[in-house]
Amino acid sequence: MGLGRQIFKHTAIYSAATIVGKLASFLMLPFYAHIFQTKGYGVIGMIDASLGILTVLFTGGFQMAILRIYHEQEDHRKELALGTGVRLVWGLSALTVLLPILFSSPISRIVLGSAEYYPLVCLALVTFVIDVAGQSASTFLIIRQKSLLFSTVGLVRLFLGLSLNIWLVVILQVGLIGVFISSLVSAAVSTLIFHVVALRDHGFGFDRQIAGSLLRFQLPLLPGELVGFLGRQAERVLVRFLIGLEGMGVLEMAYKFAPLLNLLINIPFGRSWRTKSIEIAEQEDAPRVMGEMFTRYLFFMIFVGLVLAVVMQDILELMTPQSFWSAKRIAQVEIVTTILTGCTTFLSFGILYRKETKIFTYVKSVLTPIKIALAFTLISLWGLSGAAYSALIIEAATLVWIFHRSQGLYRIPLEYRRIGVMVGGAAIIFALLDGNRYEHFGPAVYAREYLLPGLTGFLQGTPLGEWKSGKLIHLFRMKEGLVVSLFFNMLASMMFLAVIPLLRGKKLLPGQHEVNNA
Repeated sequence: MGLGRQIFKHTAIYSAATIVGKLASFLMLPFYAHIFQTKGYGVIGMIDASLGILTVLFTGGFQMAILRIYHEQEDHRKELALGTGVRLVWGLSALTVLLPILFSSPISRIVLGSAEYYPLVCLALVTFVIDVAGQSASTFLIIRQKSLLFSTVGLVRLFLGLSLNIWLVVILQVGLIGVFISSLVSAAVSTLIFHVVALRDHGFGFDRQIAGSLLRFQLPLLPGELVGFLGRQAERVLVRFLIGLEGMGVLEMAYKFAPLLNLLINIPFGRSWRTKSIEIAEQEDAPRVMGEMFTRYLFFMIFVGLVLAVVMQDILELMTPQSFWSAKRIAQVEIVTTILTGCTTFLSFGILYRKETKIFTYVKSVLTPIKIALAFTLISLWGLSGAAYSALIIEAATLVWIFHRSQGLYRIPLEYRRIGVMVGGAAIIFALLDGNRYEHFGPAVYAREYLLPGLTGFLQGTPLGEWKSGKLIHLFRMKEGLVVSLFFNMLASMMFLAVIPLLRGKKLLPGQHEVNNA
């Protein structure tokens, strides 16, 4: 199997599990939106934002460090790289959360305006330690390309978390704490599975020399990541104090959609591509392969982002109360920002491969103060929209700067003409479809008058029809036009698939057997 097909086969497996899980989560969105309202979403958003500083320290960077150091080791020492990485993450993360747990009450008072939320802060911190340890143990499955097993564990976690949320939040109505309890339990189960698999295959040996290599790779990243975290979260904090928790809730709703690009495309692709890109980097044709792979990766990012942006208004009006509808434009801008972030990650390969990670620190240290000042100015002028536009501007600058520095270390020739056609086509399609309602479009009228009544009757006979004495069915009937608009907007956005012939190029690389013997 050629490299391109191999990468996208594993990406598809990773994504399929995520799609099923996120579909189930989105079906719950109306319940959560009506139960928690904007203030509840604001509390969840602020806790996630505050916890983000710890996530920066231990997640992506440490996993990339394990991948990079693993491929440097001789065969008989590769297992030690995995075991050492897992033990380092457990120890360092547990030490890091100790003080925040002890001071959770004042932290809750400062961040959320009330000490009553301190149990949520404690639960989130414990969940964080368990989760990052599980992610480090799962690196073994990524290296071995065991995408099916990895995705199965992910599905178990998703459905366990969803079931607990339904039971605790919807049925027992325990409130916000139910969300954090379900996250803790589901994280613990998935982490246990990852550790059992990793222990069985390679053990958890520890080597001081490898630990030093991991820390030397990771430590130069930390100052930049911490500064970058301040930049990423600046708009959340500014909205919290300039507008309030309700504004934070709207912003958090807007930010719920763009991460779908990461969950469906960026993260699954990265799991398949990162380890493989390091393996092939010294091959003669590798730069061309990476350039063509970037075009294919960008196609999927733009396609999924376009569909999300086009149907954003329909989703918000269909699934949330009116107080959340102003999140539409913010969510659309954030989708573009997320695509740029994905491009930055891909095109920073040279910096990571040459271990010049201090470049990230320098770039982020320069741009983050600019972003905070820009966010404050734009939020003061434009309200919530200013938060999204400040993030977009700074991410574009980061992409240009990182790409320029990375190309100097490992040049990847990009297919600029194909990229330009994809970007231009997506922009035109979005301009044509954004806000369309299809009120007088023949097929849409037929669907509203003849097809949806049958669907409504079917739903009445399910448990959804009994929720709150039929309230959900009543809302569905009131918004039948939005269901039709959602479907036709999604269908029309498929016009972007016309650029697929542009993606045909040379065979990326020989089959796996030939790659291994190159």
